Amino acid sequence: MTLRTLFITIFFITPLSLYAQSNVSIVVNPNNPAPYEKVTLTLQSYSFDVNLSTITWIVSGKQISSGVGNKNITITTQGVGQDVPVIARITSSQKEVIETKITITPESVDLIWETPESYVPPFYEGRSLPSDGALIRITAIPNMSEGKGQIPAQNLSYLWYINGILVDESSGYGKNTASLNLDYFNNKTEVKVLVKSALGREATKTITITPHEVMPILYEYNDTLGTLRNTVIENRLETTRDFTLSLAPYYLSSVHGLESAPLYTWLLDGFPITPEENTLLTFHPKENSFGTKTLSIVISNTKRRLQKAETALEILFDTRN
Repeated sequence: MTLRTLFITIFFITPLSLYAQSNVSIVVNPNNPAPYEKVTLTLQSYSFDVNLSTITWIVSGKQISSGVGNKNITITTQGVGQDVPVIARITSSQKEVIETKITITPESVDLIWETPESYVPPFYEGRSLPSDGALIRITAIPNMSEGKGQIPAQNLSYLWYINGILVDESSGYGKNTASLNLDYFNNKTEVKVLVKSALGREATKTITITPHEVMPILYEYNDTLGTLRNTVIENRLETTRDFTLSLAPYYLSSVHGLESAPLYTWLLDGFPITPEENTLLTFHPKENSFGTKTLSIVISNTKRRLQKAETALEILFDTRN
C-alpha cells in the first residue's frame, strides 16, 4: 500500500508542475525597456482561458492588483541594472493554482551619428546633413550593467539593421561604431542597433535619418579675405567690375578618397566655360559694355548617383563710364 500510494501521489503532482511552467508566459512590451519607461505586461496561456482566471500581480514583493481576467498591468522600470521582480499568481477556472515569474532589468543605449563625407564650409556652425545615399557613421553608447559595474562598450555584441535588414558586416562583438549608407530606395532610413551582453542582457535603439537635398550656394570671393560668407548671392547680381564667385555645395558627398569626384558643369548662356577651380569662377565684363548673362551650375556625383543639384544666376553688368 505504501508503494502504491507514493506512485499515485507522484502521478497527480508532476503534470501540474509541468503545466504551470511550460504553458504560461508573461509578454513584455516593449521587449527591451529603457530606464524609467512604462512597460505593459500581458499574461498568456494556450492551456486555459486567462480571461476566466483570477490573476494576482505582485511587483517587487507588493501586490498591486488582483481580479478575474486581470491579465494586463502597466509598471514603470527602475534605473539601469535595477531588477524589478514580477510574479503572476493565477487561479484557473478549474481551481488550479499556477505561478509564473519574470524579472525586468532595464538597459539603455544611445545613438549619435555624423556624416563624414558631406560638405560644409570650414567653421560652419550648423550640422552637416546627409544627402541621398550618403555615408553615415553611427556610434552606439551603451549604458548596461551586470552586478555592480557598467559593462564596457567593447565587451558587448552589436547587431546593426537598416530598414529592418541586418547589416552583417557591420555587426559583431565590440563593433559599437558602424559606417552605413542611406537607403537609396526610401525617403528615410531607419537605423537600429541591438546590444547584447554575455549574460543575455539586451538594449535596443532605433533612429530615423532623412536625406537632405544638395544645396549649391554662391558667395563672392575676395583674393585677400577668401570667400565672403556673410552675404549669399541669389538669383540676380548687378556689377560694374570684375568679380569672382565661390560655390559651396552644401551636403554633397565630397571628400578625398572617393573613387570618383563630384562633377561641376559651369554654363554661361548655355555654353560651357572653364572655372579656375571646380568651385571658383572669375567673371570679366568687357570695358565700356553692358548686358545680361545667365550663369548655370550643374553638380552631379558619379559615386552617389542620386546626388544632383543645379543653381542659376542672372548677371547684369554695366562697365560704361
